[in-house]
Amino acid sequence: MNDITFDRLSWEFDGRDKDPNRNGYRRGAFKRGWRAAVNGKNYTRATLNELKWQNLGWRLGKLLGCAGERTIVDMYEMCVRQQRKQRKACTRGCGCPHRSSCGVD
Repeated sequence: MNDITFDRLSWEFDGRDKDPNRNGYRRGAFKRGWRAAVNGKNYTRATLNELKWQNLGWRLGKLLGCAGERTIVDMYEMCVRQQRKQRKACTRGCGCPHRSSCGVD
């Protein structure tokens, strides 16, 4: 059974690569996730516990619905910028992408 009743924007671990623009795969995964959401696919809580580019696209696709290519790419690029800001904000200097690696909330 799919469990999407909990907050779809929550996750336990940020498993996204440190350099999302390293190759086109991450943007493609984000777009695949968005399309899956628009097409009615649901992801399980287990899948959503680890933030990945594909399920991030799915989360935003669920929230925003059908969108053009430019909008989806713009949202991906905004997420890349946000990820970079989060990594710089880690107060322990470890550059962690999530609260559980260094305990910073």
